[in-house]
Amino acid sequence: MPFVFDQTQIEWPDDDSDLPPPRADQFVYLPAPDFGGEREPVHFSLDVPPEPPAPALITPVMKPPSLWDRLRGRRYPTAQITPAVRAAATARAAREVFTPQRLIAVAVPALRELGVQRLYCRYDGGNDEGFAWLDSAALREGTRIDADALAQRLTEQKFLDRLVDHGVMKRVDGASERDQVASFVRDWLCTEWATLLLGRGFGTGEYVMYGAFTVDLDSCTVIDDPKADAVTSNVEITR
Repeated sequence: MPFVFDQTQIEWPDDDSDLPPPRADQFVYLPAPDFGGEREPVHFSLDVPPEPPAPALITPVMKPPSLWDRLRGRRYPTAQITPAVRAAATARAAREVFTPQRLIAVAVPALRELGVQRLYCRYDGGNDEGFAWLDSAALREGTRIDADALAQRLTEQKFLDRLVDHGVMKRVDGASERDQVASFVRDWLCTEWATLLLGRGFGTGEYVMYGAFTVDLDSCTVIDDPKADAVTSNVEITR
């Protein structure tokens, strides 16, 4: 799990200026359950569940406050959770599972065809958002390539066609095929695996974080690197 610098006990400057960047030696490594993520190794599947229906746009039924509510000072109306509202929420939750599963189910076979055995991804963030990106890919032949080289090979493999045909993403007008594949490989794909490992909304809280994890395409597992170097892309750390 991530290396975390807790900001909750830090005294902020009186002039509301930003805190100085934390030092690498001030970070503490947290095991997965302590951070709110899953117990490792985290397993993922290439099976895609049936596509759930699109969630309906339903306005919750509002009922006026009761006499008891008014006596307690509650003047605003309260939402009544009807079966229709509950069904729409269930459909939205199902789609949150379906979309990443479809993404992984398309990407992993394509990576395996290129001889990719493992991916090494990094992540950082804190306060408002978490980020993840591809550092390198290890091939079965024993070599390692960076994200740009992997994106180029996938582009030559017509990987974007697969993503579009399976409804994972749409083509972006004005953007080259190479750039669209590179964006998917560098950021989007690793973010989905980071979410499996760290939990949805990782990076949101009063802290600064960084770390790295390995995705094994043979065993379909995600394992955090407890010895990850303090390499960041979106937060600043001093040595």
